[in-house]
Amino acid sequence: MKFKESFEGAICIVLLLANDRYPGKISSNEISTIMHSSNAYTKKILANLVRGNVIASDTGKNGGYYLLKDMNQLSLLDIYHATEGSDKSYHPKHMADNFLEGANDIRAKEYEVAHFMENAENEYLQILDTYKLSRLVNEKSVEALL
Repeated sequence: MKFKESFEGAICIVLLLANDRYPGKISSNEISTIMHSSNAYTKKILANLVRGNVIASDTGKNGGYYLLKDMNQLSLLDIYHATEGSDKSYHPKHMADNFLEGANDIRAKEYEVAHFMENAENEYLQILDTYKLSRLVNEKSVEALL
């Protein structure tokens, strides 16, 4: 399975916001500087995390980004949905219609494959949900990221 590059960046941002070294809210500029990434790239990830209800932000002098949930509640599934979306991965295009006869038989097999793929994806998502981000938070692992 292939992930967007922003998946790893989103995990790192969440770990950064959970780090005691940076209490309170952190601006996108500070996050970019700490992560050695462009501000545009960082803002894109931050926007995805906000849309995914993983983080929020306040504007103004004391503004910045902060976590909405405790790290024991956040899972890799939350990050996955924020960065990858929640649409199903497999969608049959009915390409076999172009060269095979018997559309009803073909459709039945396409739906069989689609059902199999949906079950596999659901199991995968359930596994992602079991991995809580609190497992990544300890002084050594966070310091290694920064």
